[in-house]
Amino acid sequence: MMKKLGFTTLTPIQEGVFSHFHHPKHLVGLAPTGTGKTHAYLLPILEKLNPEDDFVQTIILVPTNELVFQVQAMLKQTDDRFVVKAYSRDQDKQAELAWLENRQPQIVITTPNRLKLFTVETQALKIHQTKYFVLDEADMMFDEEFLGWIDEIMTMLKTPKILLFSATMTRQMEPFISQYFGQHDFLDTTQDHDLNIDYWLFNIKNQNRLEYLMKIVPLLQPYLAFIFVSKRENQDVVYERLLEAGLNVLNFKSSYPVSRRRQLIAEIKALKYQYVVTSDVTSRGLDFKLSHVIHYDLPYHLEYFFHRSGRTGRMGDHGVVITFMSVDDHRKIERLRKQINFQTMEIKNQRFVQVDERKKSLSEEEIAAIRFIRKPKKVKPNYKKKYRKEVEKARKQAKRRTYYDQNR
Repeated sequence: MMKKLGFTTLTPIQEGVFSHFHHPKHLVGLAPTGTGKTHAYLLPILEKLNPEDDFVQTIILVPTNELVFQVQAMLKQTDDRFVVKAYSRDQDKQAELAWLENRQPQIVITTPNRLKLFTVETQALKIHQTKYFVLDEADMMFDEEFLGWIDEIMTMLKTPKILLFSATMTRQMEPFISQYFGQHDFLDTTQDHDLNIDYWLFNIKNQNRLEYLMKIVPLLQPYLAFIFVSKRENQDVVYERLLEAGLNVLNFKSSYPVSRRRQLIAEIKALKYQYVVTSDVTSRGLDFKLSHVIHYDLPYHLEYFFHRSGRTGRMGDHGVVITFMSVDDHRKIERLRKQINFQTMEIKNQRFVQVDERKKSLSEEEIAAIRFIRKPKKVKPNYKKKYRKEVEKARKQAKRRTYYDQNR
């Protein structure tokens, strides 16, 4: 199978899973996005399955319909000997139930809600003999709703080997792991992957994000760039501005029907567009060959920064991640700096140049003084301007104190 797929070397997560898969224990695998997690579990599972066994042998649970189709395509490319059912939201429920009356698939790929429908609600899918239960991009599925009904699923399974994969471990996952995993192999390869990604940080201060984006775009010349926008109301605005500039751009919306999104994903992979404006609906798991990722604004939950960024620099390719930092983003950027080595950049003479951060960086005393200032709870006229003045005042006072302490 390795030769068929054109693999010449293995990634750390693949090496870890392949070497531990034969253990009787369950398995938890952590690895950055774009490091081959899907093939890490597909290859050893397919080698163990029997095409003659006419029952559900493997369940692969993923968080989005887009990932259902992607894993299905990867599985078909890897091994087409098995009867596979990929259950998504836009399929004909009654037709699928009728099919299940006469036979069962050998491999099921689906989302939590679809799995609940065909097992708990209709009991049409018989999963008691399942050998392998995979939870891919697991941290995205673990919410109160999922934890509320997963017990029902687990009681239907006899003794499957459970494999859980994620790029980030969350607290919501810990009770599930503690309850169902018992003795397990924990493979954390997050520090073992040498990702070929440059992280560019542009300190836009009080400048308009959209205007600054339009300064950057003409200088990029990307192979394919994704522009992630957190606020839904801004997505159309960014798209329209890029379209007016004559750029080859797509607006990829989570509100589109699954069939429409599936069609657009195929068009993106065929390089029909150079820019894609999107929300976090495309930030997880989907395998695109991007040269650039642009964080138009930071995500509400910082773990999505890593998932967005992981759309580029996949499987050894080089990628560039661009982040804008306004005056309100300093706290989040400082948290990200603990894991990301940002290169502070600016535009000079229509070129990107790196800033000498020794001159620009704040001292620990200045940062501490800024953190001491609380943001106003109530939004009042000019509150941002007043807050920035207080920040600047505190920074200067801290700088003077430091100078005085060093020279007295």
